[in-house]
Amino acid sequence: MRINIPLEMIFVLGTLLLTISLLIYGGIIKKILILIGKKGIWVFPVIGGIVLLIAAILHIYRIFNFGTLLSHADPEDLFPLIIGMLQMKSFEAWTIFLAGFLGLLGSGIYYAWLRR
Repeated sequence: MRINIPLEMIFVLGTLLLTISLLIYGGIIKKILILIGKKGIWVFPVIGGIVLLIAAILHIYRIFNFGTLLSHADPEDLFPLIIGMLQMKSFEAWTIFLAGFLGLLGSGIYYAWLRR
C-alpha cells in the first residue's frame, strides 16, 4: 500500500491553517464580547482549534507510522495493521467533527446573543 505523502501534507497544512483561523476567531470573539457585555463563549472556538490541532497530529502519526508499516508488512500482518489504521482514522474523524461542532456552537451562541 502506497500513501501519497505530498497530498497528505497538503491536508495537514489545510488543517493547521483552519486551526489558526479558529484560534484567531476565538480571540476576536473575546474582544467583541466586551462590547455586548457577555463573556465565556470565546472558549469554544479556541478549544475547537486545539482539538483540530490534535487531529492534525493524529493524521501525521497515522500516515507516517501506519504508512511505513503497511509498505513493509507481511501478508499475515496486513489485516491487523489495516484495522489499527482504520480505528485511528475514525478517532481522527471524530476529533475533526468535535472541533467543527465547538466552533459552530460558539458562533451559534454569539449569533443568538446578537439577535436579542
